[in-house]
Amino acid sequence: MRFSKLLDSSIFSIIFLICCFNVSGQEQLKPLGGNINLPIIKAKSNLSAKTTTVTSLDLPFFDDFSYATKSPYPTANLWQDSNVYVNTGFPIAPLSIGVATFDGLNKNGYPYNILAPVSTSSQADYLTSNPINLKRMGVAPYTPDDSLYLSFYYQAEGNGDNPEPNDSLSLDFYKANQQKWQKVWGVKGYNPSATDTNFYRVMIYIKDTAYLDSSFQFRFRNRATLSGSLDHWHVDYVYLNKARTREDTSRQDVAFAYRSSSFLKNYWVMPYRQYHPSEMANKLKNYIRSNGTSTVQLTYQYDVYDSGNNLLVHYSGGPKNIGPFQSNGYHDSIQHSNPTFTFVPSFPILNPTHYTIKHYLTTTPDVVQQNDTLEQVQNFSDYFAHDDGTAEVGYYLNTYGAKTAVRFKLNVADTLRAVNIYFDPIVDGQAIQASTFRIMVWDGNGGSPGGVIYKDSLRNPTYLQGSYNMIPTYSLTSCLTLGAGTYFIGIQQTTNKALNIGFDKNTNHANDLFYNISGSWVQSAIPGSIMINPILGCTLPTPTVSVKEYEKNNLFILYPNPAQNILNIQSADITLENTSIAIISSIGQTVLSSELENNTSVDISSLPNGIYFVYFNNKQVNVSPKKLIISR
Repeated sequence: MRFSKLLDSSIFSIIFLICCFNVSGQEQLKPLGGNINLPIIKAKSNLSAKTTTVTSLDLPFFDDFSYATKSPYPTANLWQDSNVYVNTGFPIAPLSIGVATFDGLNKNGYPYNILAPVSTSSQADYLTSNPINLKRMGVAPYTPDDSLYLSFYYQAEGNGDNPEPNDSLSLDFYKANQQKWQKVWGVKGYNPSATDTNFYRVMIYIKDTAYLDSSFQFRFRNRATLSGSLDHWHVDYVYLNKARTREDTSRQDVAFAYRSSSFLKNYWVMPYRQYHPSEMANKLKNYIRSNGTSTVQLTYQYDVYDSGNNLLVHYSGGPKNIGPFQSNGYHDSIQHSNPTFTFVPSFPILNPTHYTIKHYLTTTPDVVQQNDTLEQVQNFSDYFAHDDGTAEVGYYLNTYGAKTAVRFKLNVADTLRAVNIYFDPIVDGQAIQASTFRIMVWDGNGGSPGGVIYKDSLRNPTYLQGSYNMIPTYSLTSCLTLGAGTYFIGIQQTTNKALNIGFDKNTNHANDLFYNISGSWVQSAIPGSIMINPILGCTLPTPTVSVKEYEKNNLFILYPNPAQNILNIQSADITLENTSIAIISSIGQTVLSSELENNTSVDISSLPNGIYFVYFNNKQVNVSPKKLIISR
């Protein structure tokens, strides 16, 4: 059976599915050299050997890796080793959320051999089952007539790197009496077409009586280039049981296929001090699929909990029909796939916190229940992130002096103290670590990066070896005060090397990513989110504004902005009489002050180009300063 339905255009497009390693222009993607989501653990010896001290499992054996949101490793209840990466980000259109990904990285997320040439291919990952009892069921011995089949689904490349013809994915069975592994299936690498999002089904009949042993095992293994996150295969829905046939091609299973969307409209994480109710999403996006062959009735629900596990919101979408995925694609009931999101945290949020949302699917029959519950955490921390915390590929510009900038919006004045940036440890890591870059901040300029607000000193990329689940923090040389408004934060590189910044292909914020290689800014054409995360709060004062005061902060209008010689200040809601302004430079110097009258125009022709902040003094309201750009 082939599953070829694409995700809808809200998260994927044909461009999204094309391997972007040769994108037109100068922005490009390339495979990662490491994996930040795999913590360092002690290695096990002789991964390919059989373990004899584990109690044999009874049939059925099933794993769909739906625990991927909780663990990056295979569950020890079923699997003997943990080389593969269990994840939700690399597959396209999986049967259920989570797959096991085979690549050229070890269990710590680091290359098996960082110096291996990309043209080579060697044994890389293993995924070996614990011993399984295929000798007898109760007192009756198993025979070939019991129709024992092992089935699974695999996908090449997905959101990663395609395996070449000298790469492969193989399946071995273990003959316990002979203490011998026997290859029973394999596929060579290939480059899937842009529209090939299939998971291909494999079904192996266990008819050789040499496998009918109480210590039977099977294992997957791959050959790949050992110098990075390369040559990807994704395995899903591994199922071994008796009384099966080759026509046993589906299971009556309704499942989540991906994580749900964020609570927030524009971010995966945002600083708690920048939260405002307007930031909350009013809809969620779910991807639900039915792996059966008939239409069944489905109920969807979600619950929202605070950090103390107190239930805050309950939603029920009610029963709806869901048809087979192979003919209908993802479930399209609005109440289930795009439900209204009614939760709004109290404003303001006074401290870092988190909320948990649990999604539930209920249908009868449903033979796989572990993929019917999806749990996500929404963090309000001290940083902004468009990305979901995982990287599938690296983003780079290979031009000296190139600039990369990401858009963020401050709802209230704050301070920028640092930026988290994940530089991937690619093969020419020593050359990359000797390269330099600067952290940069640009003003909003009406939708694209404008004037430079901040340029930090030169520094080198950092790799946190031994802690691949952490992103390095680059502290600013001096704290930067920023008023409410839109800013672009990023880097300028002083190298023509590919710095290779982590890039999340599952959250699309291409409209917020800009690059500059020739003197002008260009919006990114690659769907995804770059892992550049500004950290706010040199000091962390308690927010004191209420919703009403927040609305008052937007009573005054400055126009035009950017301005040249005349600045107009207007308010439709309150009088400007008895209001004065002070215009402060970016270094804190008062450069102009003026008393206002209704619909006042202020002469600013004496002020040079630059970034300023306009402070208001009015007896009726307290208003946050507004950013002013003067550009002639």
